[in-house]
Amino acid sequence: MAEEISIPMTELSPSSNSTQEQNLLPDSNRTDQNERNSHWGNLRCRETSTWNACNKIICWKCKMWMPILFTVILITIIIVITGIKATSIDDDFIDPSLKIYGISRYYIGSMKISKYSFTPELIPQSKTYLSLSKGLKFMLCQLYNKSPALGYYFVDSGVFSFSNGTAYFWLQFAMPEEHDLLIKYTLSAEVLLNVLRQHLYTDRTGENIEVEPSSIALKFAKAGYVQSLKTGQCVFRVLLLSNEQTFNSLRLVNCSKNSSNYWLVQSESDHSIKTIISTEDEGSGCTGMNVAMYNTWVPGSKQIVSKFSQTGLPITSEVIVSGNVLLVTFSPRGECDLPKYSITFLQAPMTECGGVLSGTNGSFTSPSYSNNYQGEINCTWNLKVQEHFRAIIFFREFKLGGPSKSGESCVTDYLEVAGQRFCGDQKPFPFYSNSSSLQINFHFSKIYTQSFAADYIATDGR
Repeated sequence: MAEEISIPMTELSPSSNSTQEQNLLPDSNRTDQNERNSHWGNLRCRETSTWNACNKIICWKCKMWMPILFTVILITIIIVITGIKATSIDDDFIDPSLKIYGISRYYIGSMKISKYSFTPELIPQSKTYLSLSKGLKFMLCQLYNKSPALGYYFVDSGVFSFSNGTAYFWLQFAMPEEHDLLIKYTLSAEVLLNVLRQHLYTDRTGENIEVEPSSIALKFAKAGYVQSLKTGQCVFRVLLLSNEQTFNSLRLVNCSKNSSNYWLVQSESDHSIKTIISTEDEGSGCTGMNVAMYNTWVPGSKQIVSKFSQTGLPITSEVIVSGNVLLVTFSPRGECDLPKYSITFLQAPMTECGGVLSGTNGSFTSPSYSNNYQGEINCTWNLKVQEHFRAIIFFREFKLGGPSKSGESCVTDYLEVAGQRFCGDQKPFPFYSNSSSLQINFHFSKIYTQSFAADYIATDGR
């Protein structure tokens, strides 16, 4: 009988299995495994220790993690509120005294109103004038006050005149002492004009008044002119309902002796304005007076039709403007006896002297007056072709008397195209513009010697 063999059984635990597996590994692998086990064990110990500490009750049912979480939330709320408050202050109320004590900057503009044309009822102080000007003022103030970029600087606006369906207005803004970049990027005439047009297009702000956004023009204006328009001082308005009006003194009521004064003249829509300015005997005028005439109530260097200085000698200046509005400014440079001046305004039938030239092609010629008037006359044409195009003007006839000249040598009788003067008798020649718009001025004093004829065409330059 075979002898029974007994094999002892040993219970293996997980740790013993792990130990046996480690014993089967090479020495290097066994060392790495030990390090990993030690690392994860330490982490578990730390997590357990940290959580036990944070979960510890410090007061009644309040545990350690509760005040920590509350503190973090409170700090976050404070940061958010502080940021919002700072932004609000910066945008809306940085300096509450700026609009009162800031440096004033003024602009003058015009806009076309479809359903209104000039009538005697649209003169200052009439009910129609006051009602329409009040509505336009409200529109301008509301528009600029609500503008995120301009509302902080906007001060006031007003409407000062109407003519042939066009309203003339002014704007006032306030600036800090450091304002160069502000004028360049925020308070430039281009930015203000674009903001006004955008609101009229998108918000239909001027729909009830029927403002035409594309007709709006805006320019920087001198403070003295706008302040006079605001107060009514040193401003005289002339409405030519008769053929002639003469004023033997330029002394204006409520205007100091050495202050500039402004004459806003308006004729009927189908008439031009002729102006004659004169002084009495030598020495009875003043030691220095600058006189300028503009063919608009929105003055600028390109709108000047006559400019001269009076220095004590007697003068007589006669000018005709092609439009039905005229601005005459008198700016004294010294002691002046304004009552010694005389000024006369006359209505003249509208001729081909000046106007607007547009379209892809056209023509214009020198004016002809049936009465052979031989005073100083100025005509202004504004040529405007399609945007991004330029104009070519071909003078097929050019006879202004005398030898052919150009530039500064043309003083008495000349045609000025985009700032370049031509005079004398010249052979047919072309003129090439550098932009889509330009101004043409014709200045002459002897009507029987001057004649020219020109054609223009728009080109894209290719």
